[in-house]
Amino acid sequence: MGYEIAQASLRGDRDRNQDRIGCAEIGSGVLLVLADGLGGHPRGELAAEVAVDTVVEAFRAAPRPLADPAAFLCAIFEEAHARIVARGLAEHPPVVPLTTCVAVVVEDGCATWAHAGDSRLYLLRAAGEVLQTRDHNVAEDLYREGSIDAAARRTHPLRHRVTRVLGGEGPVRAQPGGGVVLEPGDVLLLCSDGLSVLPEERILGALRAAGPLAPCVESLARAAVRAARPHSDNVSVLALRRGAARPPPTGVRRPHAAPA
Repeated sequence: MGYEIAQASLRGDRDRNQDRIGCAEIGSGVLLVLADGLGGHPRGELAAEVAVDTVVEAFRAAPRPLADPAAFLCAIFEEAHARIVARGLAEHPPVVPLTTCVAVVVEDGCATWAHAGDSRLYLLRAAGEVLQTRDHNVAEDLYREGSIDAAARRTHPLRHRVTRVLGGEGPVRAQPGGGVVLEPGDVLLLCSDGLSVLPEERILGALRAAGPLAPCVESLARAAVRAARPHSDNVSVLALRRGAARPPPTGVRRPHAAPA
């Protein structure tokens, strides 16, 4: 059974696109990875690019089948973190680039993922169930401890202050998840936080609609840019649906410069 993969990445109203996305297919395994370089820190795009390149490179080189996909992803996040730190120190003057990262491996129909930061993964089951990663940011932590409600979480001024990243000081705390066997029609969606300006009901409703994924993810990305203008963020979306006949593309996406 095949997979359909689609991707979109828009600069929005920012000067540059600091998001990076990548995918690869090896045998019965498929990898999707998305990184969002942190604005407000130097060379966020460098951190995102190193993260995606490292994850894709490791996936291509790993023996098959992966003995423990979750452990593989957590280990390669640590490797990406170390490479980002080293690249930052090699700059003149040295810098501290940071990035979020979310990645999923689908091997023999089973999806396993890991993430650090507020780049999300959604799994929309054909039967209607939705699984979602937990954002690593201050607003989410406040919500989890009961200090704010769900409505306040969506608009809290600290919702963009991430608590887990690749790069910088301290250890990487990637959060693994999944181990879910995909059924025909199931959809995985990876996205940067620029998409979060759209209500989740709109995102999930678009994914439930029949038809090719490519126009769906492009439409979602453009809608997010329009919704946040004139202050829209970079918006990147990477999606996979099980059951399509087309094979996925392979490689690292270099986002185009069009604002929308």
